[in-house]
Amino acid sequence: MEQNNFISFADVKASLWQPEVLALLKPSVYNPTPERLKSRAEKYSADKNTFVYACKIDGVYAGIVVLKTENDTAEILDIAVKPEYRKHGIGKSLIDFIFTQFPIDNITAETDDEAVGFYKRCGFTITSVGEFCDTKRYFCNLSSVSKHYDLLIDENNDPARDPEPLREYMDKWDGQQFIDSLQLTKEKSVLEIGVGTGRLAVRVAPECREFCGIDLSPKTVKRAKENLKEQTNVALICGDFMSYEFGRKFDVIYSSLTFMHIRDKQAAVNKVRSLLNIGGRFVLSIDKNQSDTIDYGTRKIKIYPDNKEDIVKYITQSGMNLMKVFETDFAFVFIAEMKQNNS
Repeated sequence: MEQNNFISFADVKASLWQPEVLALLKPSVYNPTPERLKSRAEKYSADKNTFVYACKIDGVYAGIVVLKTENDTAEILDIAVKPEYRKHGIGKSLIDFIFTQFPIDNITAETDDEAVGFYKRCGFTITSVGEFCDTKRYFCNLSSVSKHYDLLIDENNDPARDPEPLREYMDKWDGQQFIDSLQLTKEKSVLEIGVGTGRLAVRVAPECREFCGIDLSPKTVKRAKENLKEQTNVALICGDFMSYEFGRKFDVIYSSLTFMHIRDKQAAVNKVRSLLNIGGRFVLSIDKNQSDTIDYGTRKIKIYPDNKEDIVKYITQSGMNLMKVFETDFAFVFIAEMKQNNS
């Protein structure tokens, strides 16, 4: 496929019965007889939550994806690319297209040995679910948050390397007052939830004994390692804060512009409390914006906006002591501590 080929996407659910559209499903249907293809088309057409999109190259059908949306998740039911168009990124483009159309949390799929490599290359987390009829099956999951931040790296968007005017703009959420609130010393261990490319970490790591950062996005963590390579006290983890087993505690935990990606905020605050040493400090910056979607034009990211009153409640209910709340141009910042009588 030439670099200047024109790629387009079309909603073809109403056109599934057209032979050239129905034929796109053949690679993903076992023994694709006309009867089997017809049955598949009838099933998809009857379900209002099922969507069917085709990819065209210079006006010619090249691939198809069928998905079902439910509970903020898009489940891929079928995805296929014509043999002559394979190994040109069409399948990945179809997955990327889903994120442009639906504000979802995850894309999921179930597959076998033949296709699991494709999902791995697209960034999906793979979990074996056993065998069915002597065929190994895998559950594949791709977080919209992880995908979004991976794409930002592909687009050369790295806040840690922003010019000074952009850094000053980001300070409207977590500037020097936020950093000072951490009360860093060379004796303290620090955890950042949502380390990103290290925008804050490059300022924090030199001021503490040991720094740990966690983030969902593999490409973001890779870039953070580059940005922090001069620091010998840094450990970076690619993982989900909510499920990762740290196996230790910290003196300071902080997070900025990350809790909007967490649905169960009380559980997140409770986990922070469980990871804090006695006398430890938690500093959280939340965006004032109450929109439930971030629209980047080329894709939409579903978020869970934070509310000042709710965060106060979550911190109080966790057993931490809320010490202070202050306001910046674009954020509310909360300072909480783990006292002896909270243990």
